[in-house]
Amino acid sequence: MISLADIEDESMQELPDGMTSIRPVSKLKENTPEFNEEKDKCLKYFEQWNETEQLEFVEHLITRMCHHQHGQINSYLKPMLQRDFITALPKKGLDHIAESILSYLDAKSLCAAELVCKEWYRVISDGMLWKKLIERMVRTDTLWRGLSERKGWCAYLFKGKHGETPKPNSFFRTLYPKIIGNIELIENNWRCGYHGLHRIQCQSENSKGVYCLQYDETRIVSGLRDNTIKIWDRNTLQCTQVLTGHTGSVLCLQYDDKVIITGSSDSTVRVWDVETGEMMNTLIHHCEAVLHLRFSNGMMVTCSKVSFSYFFKPSPSTTIQ
Repeated sequence: MISLADIEDESMQELPDGMTSIRPVSKLKENTPEFNEEKDKCLKYFEQWNETEQLEFVEHLITRMCHHQHGQINSYLKPMLQRDFITALPKKGLDHIAESILSYLDAKSLCAAELVCKEWYRVISDGMLWKKLIERMVRTDTLWRGLSERKGWCAYLFKGKHGETPKPNSFFRTLYPKIIGNIELIENNWRCGYHGLHRIQCQSENSKGVYCLQYDETRIVSGLRDNTIKIWDRNTLQCTQVLTGHTGSVLCLQYDDKVIITGSSDSTVRVWDVETGEMMNTLIHHCEAVLHLRFSNGMMVTCSKVSFSYFFKPSPSTTIQ
């Protein structure tokens, strides 16, 4: 008499690195003594052969089996060939590789990975993968970046503030669905028209028209068709400063916490102090209108109507090379 427990013991085998193989049970009766004796003899011969000889012997056996036997062998081999790398890597001191693999998952997949087992959950938690997922979204999506600055949780991302105790993974795990809720609310407001509209009249004596702008929480900087750059208070929408110097329409601009850089149809690029509005430098390299510019980490790229591009590297002084 064979009990269910006996069947389970016979059908389960513990493999290295915590893997479990399920052996298909083809029949529920004991083998004959003759079969067991012959099987033991075959196994002794098999163990004496080298790997090549063992493979050749198994190939001969498989070719003599019928189709449903091949299916049973496949069911037996499939779990044996599977490897739980996420669980195995930390045991070899390679936690960082397991974290790197899981860091490519999106939010839905990361939720599912947490439920696989305790070890997967530990790797995700210790690797701060929810924080890394949010950081990746902030780097690549302007809506996420703007929302992080507006809501203030950008202070907990990347290196964070000096001296502050880092937030645990559970904080970012809870934060993520809140961010998604905020984004859905913003998108729904735009679709349904649930937003407040405020107009800034930029009309001047010469002409009207805005070609470019950039804004943050405190100011709006606009490049106008009347050759000026106007700075507006974000809260009152009043013009606080007018920068003059270009002799053509201001077509592009970018600013940071130190300078405003503008490009114009007068073929020049001008650098202004963001606080005082003083013109610090004028670059005359293009022979046509400067259509676009971008600067980051001390490097600036500009392009003109005739498709020429120039690369500039600001020096520690106000000059640009």
